[in-house]
Amino acid sequence: MKEKLTNNWGLKLISVCLAMLMWLVVINESNPIERRSVTVTNIKYLNEDVVIDSGKTYTVGELENRGISISVPVRKQDARKIRGDDFQIVIDLAKIGPYGTVEIDVEWLGSGDREYEITESEITWRTTTVTVTLEDIIERTYPVQLKTTGQPAEEYILGEESVVSPRSVTIKAPQSVMERIRSAGIEVNVNGLNSEASGEAALILYDVAGEELVLDYEEFAEFEFSISQQKIAYTIPLLKTKEVRLSFAPPEGTVAEGYRYTGRQGGNQTVHIAGLRGVLADIDAIEIPSEALNLEGAKENVELELDISRYVPEGVTVESDNIVKVTLVVEPLIRQTRELLPEKIRMEGRQEGWNYTIRGSVLVVLEGLEEDLNALTDDMLDAWLSLEGLEEGENQVEVQVTAGNAFTLVQVENAVVTMEEIPQPESVAGTGGNPSGGTSGTNGTSASDATSAVGTSSASGEASGATTSAAGTTAVPEE
Repeated sequence: MKEKLTNNWGLKLISVCLAMLMWLVVINESNPIERRSVTVTNIKYLNEDVVIDSGKTYTVGELENRGISISVPVRKQDARKIRGDDFQIVIDLAKIGPYGTVEIDVEWLGSGDREYEITESEITWRTTTVTVTLEDIIERTYPVQLKTTGQPAEEYILGEESVVSPRSVTIKAPQSVMERIRSAGIEVNVNGLNSEASGEAALILYDVAGEELVLDYEEFAEFEFSISQQKIAYTIPLLKTKEVRLSFAPPEGTVAEGYRYTGRQGGNQTVHIAGLRGVLADIDAIEIPSEALNLEGAKENVELELDISRYVPEGVTVESDNIVKVTLVVEPLIRQTRELLPEKIRMEGRQEGWNYTIRGSVLVVLEGLEEDLNALTDDMLDAWLSLEGLEEGENQVEVQVTAGNAFTLVQVENAVVTMEEIPQPESVAGTGGNPSGGTSGTNGTSASDATSAVGTSSASGEASGATTSAAGTTAVPEE
């Protein structure tokens, strides 16, 4: 019996099989296989070049954000060892269907440090297809804009000829991203600056609202997003400022007949200019030439808007308002008729022994501004006539009148001057003594006294012929 048991290999094999079966039964009872669910977010794309070569990029929206849930068979004691990171979703982009759908697969990456075994073929998942969204890759060139913050030091301003290098950048991005980019530029702080600034600054992208667009560049593949230059060199010139006056040349042209240019209104303000310090040192005023102030044929005020920037030297800019409003005042002239009383007319060239009398007043017509004429008095007029060459009796004599530069002498009436010989007194010899040594006249007045009286009348003849006591003034409208 013993030999049968020890030499019977068949029985031995059957015993081993029974033992293993019993062991498996015990294991299955104590450590059974169960299914464990985990979420897989890792994605592996195959054949990406198929999409890239067509100038597009791709996204799998919900799948990339949420992943998929899979069911994994595993021993009970290993169930807690399973992680979603131990698996990956596989998408073959070469198998995209006409509507963007593609079947997915799931791979086990191995347990790694966690020792457990699964059967990969028994992994199951409900999501079997996903939709791949294809998007064009756009390439655009943007000029680099320079923005400054802060204010330079007092009496300095930023020059307009700032330089950036490169002047433009080329950006490549998915269409959805490119639609968010409105402009590109750099920002430089110039607060307190008192000399030229230069350096480098990081490129900033701005959205449609002008706000900085923050992009996570790491979320883009190299073929999806790129910027040709992200560091921009800059040079910002600084200019000195100065306040100067405006200097106006005399206006050009002649106003219409019957009108007069009386002056300029406005333009007395100062302007601020900017430029290099050496250039500004020689500028005290901005000269406005005559040709900019044309009065030709004007019958009313001439309103001008002068662009001061046209009259500054090269390299100088106007930093205040460069438009200055100037009014060239043009006023109408009127005529007034004045009556000059005889006592207001000076007589020159008297002959001894003759008496001269101006008969009546003399009319004078003056042209000028109404305000000036109203302020003009007869005492301000210098009127005189010459007595040379007159004959006895009445004479028509030209009167000379000087009224000043503000007025035009239009007409002066001739004066009627009466020239009369002064009678000589008769002397009487042998009459009674006179203490003065003279001869008494018939009325008891000495001859010397009579002669003295006549002489006084002759000397005062300038006033003795005046019969009108007042001068009148009459305004005559201009023809």
